[in-house]
Amino acid sequence: MTDRAIKLRQLLKEPEILVLPGVYDALTGKIAETVGFKAVVMGGYSIAASRLAQPDVGYLSMTEMTEAVKVIQDAVTLPVVADGDTGYGNALSVRRTVREYEKVGAAAIIFEDQVWPKRCGHMRGKEVIAPEEHEQKIRAAVEAKVNAETLIVARTDARSVLGLDAAIERGKRYLAAGAEALFIEAPQDERELEIISKAFPDTILIANMIEGGRTPCLTARQLEELGFKIVFWPCTALYSVVHCLTSVFKELRDTGTTQGYGGRMLTFSEFNRFIGLEQFQELEQKYKYDGGKNK
Repeated sequence: MTDRAIKLRQLLKEPEILVLPGVYDALTGKIAETVGFKAVVMGGYSIAASRLAQPDVGYLSMTEMTEAVKVIQDAVTLPVVADGDTGYGNALSVRRTVREYEKVGAAAIIFEDQVWPKRCGHMRGKEVIAPEEHEQKIRAAVEAKVNAETLIVARTDARSVLGLDAAIERGKRYLAAGAEALFIEAPQDERELEIISKAFPDTILIANMIEGGRTPCLTARQLEELGFKIVFWPCTALYSVVHCLTSVFKELRDTGTTQGYGGRMLTFSEFNRFIGLEQFQELEQKYKYDGGKNK
């Protein structure tokens, strides 16, 4: 099987920006691959919502997040960029997180400089640790890698806490500590995105587009022109599913049927084709016990 970390690095050598939808389980991962995305990202925000129906405020453990990576990884052939949150402790905890994420196949791992318990990067009330401490976490992550191709991404949440200049300074320090990609969370406008790009002209820069978040949602082409190499749309699947299910459930509650929702959802046969039922039926026939008739 092709090393997906190598595959991700090959994608990053291509001239166009890499658009990564956020997925939070096997099904959303399969949908992303089916429609033609080249890689996906999993984030704690959507995992917390889908597993716990609770906000992203640091309730998830490293074990739960590792399990989420594995489930997605098993469902797709794409590289998975995995959210490592703060590393779930100190620099030694970061080392273990890297090893556990690599075991389940993560192609890249993101580590942020928030105080634990962390929260979504677009929420209020964040705090950040000292940059010196996060430098050590990044060094620990890089040195812990078993697969040299695993991409370590440094994320800073300092923009909302200390201002853009501090976030840029931290970004420089984290790259010097060994990170190969940089994610400055929650720039406030397009001007700030441009400033970040100019400050890191030869870096794998990541933009994060959250519908209704603190950063304006630019197109992939606009971000590419600004100099960004990867763009996450981490919450699109989650927000869409909640909107669509709320609508159809209301329809069912009010009318006692989903007939009025025809054309806006798959049918039994359509979903079975999507999920690959035919392939499993073929396998059943291949391994079916014939009662000893063909001895």
